[in-house]
Amino acid sequence: MKKIISLLLVVVMIFTLAACSSNTSNGPATNSPAPSASAPNGSGNTSNDGAIKVKYSVTFAATGVQADGAHALAELIEEYSDGRMVMEFYPSSQLGDKAATFEGLRKGTIEMTECASTDLSSFNSIWSVFSLPYLWDNGDQAVNAVMDPAVKEVLYKDAESHGFVIIGWYNIGSRSIMNSKRLTTNPKEMSGLKIRTMEDPILAGAVNAMGAIATPMAFSEVFTAIQQGTIDGLDHTPASLYDNRFHEVAKYLTLTEHFTIPGVIMVSKAWFDTLSAENQEAILKAGEAWTEKWNKEIWPKATDSAMEALTAAGVHIADNIDKTPFIEATKSVINDFLKKATDEQKALYELLVEVRSKY
Repeated sequence: MKKIISLLLVVVMIFTLAACSSNTSNGPATNSPAPSASAPNGSGNTSNDGAIKVKYSVTFAATGVQADGAHALAELIEEYSDGRMVMEFYPSSQLGDKAATFEGLRKGTIEMTECASTDLSSFNSIWSVFSLPYLWDNGDQAVNAVMDPAVKEVLYKDAESHGFVIIGWYNIGSRSIMNSKRLTTNPKEMSGLKIRTMEDPILAGAVNAMGAIATPMAFSEVFTAIQQGTIDGLDHTPASLYDNRFHEVAKYLTLTEHFTIPGVIMVSKAWFDTLSAENQEAILKAGEAWTEKWNKEIWPKATDSAMEALTAAGVHIADNIDKTPFIEATKSVINDFLKKATDEQKALYELLVEVRSKY
């Protein structure tokens, strides 16, 4: 009897294993990879309700004026596409840093990002022209100039050759110097101040020419570096300075407004080319509407609010300063750049100088 029971147990185990094996090979593929974003009409990367996902990968934080802008862009994309597309917001480098995000756009695995125009110099050196100091009178002039038809023809064509479709431009303000030591109004008073700059030789050279000691550093390290006295300050726009709480470690702001670098919103060309004509038009119209909303509503309000908030936080602000000494001091940076510039760089610089007078 025991032998019969043992035999029956063996048979049951064999059938059970066979059934498991059958389910593994022919059953539902619960862990199958997600469809490629390059599927026809962009339909491979969709939400549960069938809407096309537009992943927006950025380095800025989940709160603050730029995050407010991202939410506004999401609303416009959904509105202009009649709900056929939905934006998914990934702040704070959740999908990778700028380099990783750019690569994602080129491959079509990430649909959208934003960046400073100077960031694109890693693909073509013509974009480094936007690093030059005092190229613009203000941010409005910069944005209007880059959207001029003659300039668009050059920049949009180059961006597309590297896998990006430009859908919008934004004024992110003019960078000024905030420090923890003293209020300054001219290059001599800047002497000895260690000021963080972006990791760009032209930007660093300009800050050195303005009298300070440029200290290239990753943005994520700046707050602690000022707090510990490793550096004395940084250059940035008032809204960004306030959003990132730099007023807690530095109480002196000089409105030098030496760098005005327009920002750009781009989508993946690999992904954009898979969209229907209707959806392509929706993305372009959403970007155009967002450009207007940001530059005319969101950014001006944020700048005014930030200036009020910085003053309320006890920051001493040197505004309405004579910028002439700073402009004169940085002319050597522009001259040195043009001496070494490629023909393409010179052509873009000359075009921007010509066009800016219209705005």
